Amino acid sequence: MYCADVGQAAYEEVDLVMKGGNYGWRVFEGPLPFNPPSTPGGNTSADSIDAIAPVMGYAHSSVNSNVGSASITGGYVYRSMTDPCLNGRYLYADLYAKSMWAGTETPEGSGVYNVSTMAFGCSKSSPIPCDFAAGSSLPSLGYIFSFGEDNAKDVYLLTSKGVYRVVDPAECDYACPVKSSAPGAGTPPPGAAPSSALRARAPALATLLAGVLLGFLCFSF
Repeated sequence: MYCADVGQAAYEEVDLVMKGGNYGWRVFEGPLPFNPPSTPGGNTSADSIDAIAPVMGYAHSSVNSNVGSASITGGYVYRSMTDPCLNGRYLYADLYAKSMWAGTETPEGSGVYNVSTMAFGCSKSSPIPCDFAAGSSLPSLGYIFSFGEDNAKDVYLLTSKGVYRVVDPAECDYACPVKSSAPGAGTPPPGAAPSSALRARAPALATLLAGVLLGFLCFSF
């Protein structure tokens, strides 16, 4: 299980959660030594805690200097075949919605993670019209508060401007070579059967979702 862990002022991290794991705070902020302004509980040496380093993350200094970084928002491992080029990658973003990433362990079991910065755009058919921040080619999403997933494994972003679903990259003229070489790639795997409790709530949920306007986002890296 991955955990997107908000940092202090220098680094945002993604941890691979292990039972009883110690991820270093307040001795480390991500992979960086952290020097708190005060230590009411006394000093703790780095050697004494056997800290587990993050597997992914980003430094605040690496994010667009004009926008800055707020905090990490994560994230799901993408399992839908709507965009097979994202399949198996953990998606996360900065709250300020100007930077998003996709990471995966390569090769599996190696402990080595490959992270790519993702370009993103709005589909031409998006029900939520996209506007753009001054001087930027990226759509303005406001703030990214959370990610979500439906029974078909499609991923959604909850932002201050609306809810966006990740769609086929071809809708934004992005290329995904896997799409053309994977038979049946456009058909997502079947979702889990809904529980009896969910079936009982279905009418109320349908009424709620009917008032939610979805936008369509595409990713490329």
